[in-house]
Amino acid sequence: MKNSDEVLLIPQEEGFRAWKKRGGEIQAVEQDGRAWKRAEWIALPARNIVSVPMRIQGADGARRESAAQLELEAAGFSNELADTHNFEIVPHGGSEDRDAPVAAVIQVASLPSQVLEAADDARFVPSVAFHQLQPGEILLWYESGGLVTAVPDEHGAPLHCQALASRVLDADAASEVRRILAALDLSGVLPELKSLCISSTNESEDVVPVSFENGLDLPVMIRRAGPPVMPGKATRLVPAPVVQLRAERQQRRMVMLGVAAFSLVLVAALGAFAARVLVRERSLMAEQRRLDEMAPQIESIREARAHWEDLRPALKPTEYPVESIYQLVQLLPPEGIRVTRLEIRLDGIVIDGEASSLGHGIEFRDKLTASPAFSHWQWEFPQPTSLPDGRATFRAEARPQETGTEGEGTSQEVTSL
Repeated sequence: MKNSDEVLLIPQEEGFRAWKKRGGEIQAVEQDGRAWKRAEWIALPARNIVSVPMRIQGADGARRESAAQLELEAAGFSNELADTHNFEIVPHGGSEDRDAPVAAVIQVASLPSQVLEAADDARFVPSVAFHQLQPGEILLWYESGGLVTAVPDEHGAPLHCQALASRVLDADAASEVRRILAALDLSGVLPELKSLCISSTNESEDVVPVSFENGLDLPVMIRRAGPPVMPGKATRLVPAPVVQLRAERQQRRMVMLGVAAFSLVLVAALGAFAARVLVRERSLMAEQRRLDEMAPQIESIREARAHWEDLRPALKPTEYPVESIYQLVQLLPPEGIRVTRLEIRLDGIVIDGEASSLGHGIEFRDKLTASPAFSHWQWEFPQPTSLPDGRATFRAEARPQETGTEGEGTSQEVTSL
């Protein structure tokens, strides 16, 4: 919340002095360092600025300000106009008046260091803005040990302000005032003047020096200086050190905002990732619990499948080993054939045997290939081997006519001696 008291730093006769606006009244503040902290308004001394009044013929608005800048550049103020915070051009009269005078105010010196320390957020105006000017009346006051004069326009706004080289009211000071008025008249901006007023805080100074009064063509009077008046509005004039300080502060603020924004984005991203991980972990835990609950059923299904796998050969008589042995025994003749080795698998049958003669072996081969029980096998009979005593050994090998997709089953071998 903004403080209702506004601190003003204004150059007086003895130097800068702090004032405070409280409840619509401006009061002087004790001269201590604490009163200078957080100043709201700071006056630019007349010796720190250059006032250049001029009249631009036939121009208005932006054209009038551009023309005034060209005039200032031609007068040798190009370097001072490089920074917009270093100068301001104030038009006088109404916006429709194309020949109204223009007052340019340019900073040519910086403020004291103790004043700049309190100028972080202050608004800057020329010191003449804190004085009440009357139309047709030149105002003269003391500022930091020297004299300052201000010439108002026909509405009482400051048209020109200048610090005098003279420090006392004498003939030299009067001569400087006459030269200032002559320069304004030469520029075509001199208003109608009726008097000169000296604003003084010295109570003993109540008589105008004769040398000063005789040097002027205007009546001179002395008026006790009251509290300063509040300026109508702030100017864009800001000392270069304050501009740099504010730019650095703004840069630090932007960096801090960038870091804060990056941190928020990072926290949000990490939060979203953590939320996704948490949701996934909870989903996996729920799935694991469901699987754990189904484990007994799954185990019973595995056991039932294993039992069915064991019983699968028995469900197909053509593949059941016992049935195959039975059918093979049915094909054996009462004599002449002896089976010495029988191997039955799901993927094949191997039969080794002896025949009392080659004819018995051929007869057994024909029965085996013609038997309906072994019709789904593809048989191969290698060349039999004849023995010296007239007997013959033979081998019969069978493979399924169509290769099944199931794995190899349990093999069984029967050997007959």
